[in-house]
Amino acid sequence: MAEPGTVAKFGGNCVSSTDMYRRIAKILEADRSRKFVVVSAISGVTDSLIATLAKPREEKEIDLYIAELRRAHLSLLPESRGDSSVEAIEALVTKLERLLYGIAYTEETTPRTRDFVLSFGERVAAQVVAANLRPLGIDARAHEADAIGLISDDTYGNASALLDETRARLGPFLRRQAQTGDVSVITGFFGLSQEGKTATFGRGGSDYSAAVVAYALELSTIEIWKEVGGFMSADPKIVPEAFPLAALSYDEAAELSYFGAKALHPRSVQPARACGASIVLKDIFRPDESGTRIGPDTVDRSGDVKSISYVRDLATLKVFSTGAGPKESLLSAVSTALTDVGANVYSAATSQTCIALLVDADGVSRAKRALARLPPGLAERIEVLPHVSLISFVGEGLGYAHGVAGRVFRAVAECGVNVQLISAGASMVAYTFTVDDRDLEKAVQAVHKEFFGHRYPRPEVPVGARRVR
Repeated sequence: MAEPGTVAKFGGNCVSSTDMYRRIAKILEADRSRKFVVVSAISGVTDSLIATLAKPREEKEIDLYIAELRRAHLSLLPESRGDSSVEAIEALVTKLERLLYGIAYTEETTPRTRDFVLSFGERVAAQVVAANLRPLGIDARAHEADAIGLISDDTYGNASALLDETRARLGPFLRRQAQTGDVSVITGFFGLSQEGKTATFGRGGSDYSAAVVAYALELSTIEIWKEVGGFMSADPKIVPEAFPLAALSYDEAAELSYFGAKALHPRSVQPARACGASIVLKDIFRPDESGTRIGPDTVDRSGDVKSISYVRDLATLKVFSTGAGPKESLLSAVSTALTDVGANVYSAATSQTCIALLVDADGVSRAKRALARLPPGLAERIEVLPHVSLISFVGEGLGYAHGVAGRVFRAVAECGVNVQLISAGASMVAYTFTVDDRDLEKAVQAVHKEFFGHRYPRPEVPVGARRVR
């Protein structure tokens, strides 16, 4: 059973300016149970590290990059920062500089060294945030997750926390910190692998880190603070009438996140569910608003559609083979080949003649090369259908509700959109289908209007005017 207490995670845009640090301090002061803060890298830093690793760099380029990185972080320190904050940041930046020199000399980047490089955004951000909170009355101390006991497996680039090991090591340390009155500012995004190396959780992984910290401490609440609050019924950039959702189940939130909604890292749900904690998504500019709550008591199995999400820039990869359906070895071989080249498969369907897989468009070339190396006679030909978008409609109980899928596909058909690949049954809370990229917005709008049209405001009629029936 989860105990009262809160982990507060702040995203990259929330830790990138003096104004934001004041907002964070007010949030922590408003609820003293917020003793544990997880932070992302300052906005843009992780992207810059990825770009730096993307191609070989000369010493001069590394020097310029490190100088700018140092300047950007030191400029965020308060005037009353103290020498310790500067020294901590200088030491981290110097370590990163030496690491990048080593990569430049060897012209080799392993998954382990890549993860170590990418972790420096969070390492430096934790120092900056803690330094800014102290003059604002918060006794904050920065901690690096891999040094204090957040343990992961060895899957570099997409690691998973080992929850029981982390609870045994991280929990006691953070409880001792809380007893001293300190607020612990903890790096998100990575942990310590079983090999004793830094392992990252994938992009957006700081949400997951916060959930792991909550599990380790057996706390009841995980707050995810961003510049926008919570899940919506659809992307408001596509559907202006979209509205915020007050509550979602664990499964609904996980499916929406996996299929394109950016409000939460999809794997955050697993540690939260394991300890019975609620995840609350909050808007840092509107801290008094309730946001979206995800928890053990938010399940509504009415079968209603709660939200529509989407993923752009995909491609359908079709592997043809005579008798593909019964060929157990074909599906296994295809899956293994795609996994080996890091191709993310969103959906798969089989028939007597073909296996159809939905993959990221930027991974199609790698996927085709991998499939071309399949044993002779296993695959007869490979076709690619580019410019595909995946749409998902989510709601607890959809798999048991009658007529929901029919309403969706009728609404899409009536607006002239052709549905390509349909997937149902893999999850009882989500259905997915694909359309041509150019039809994405039209299809999302049609589904949203079908289920939420009654929420749209009626056009106002001037006083004295007659309504036309």
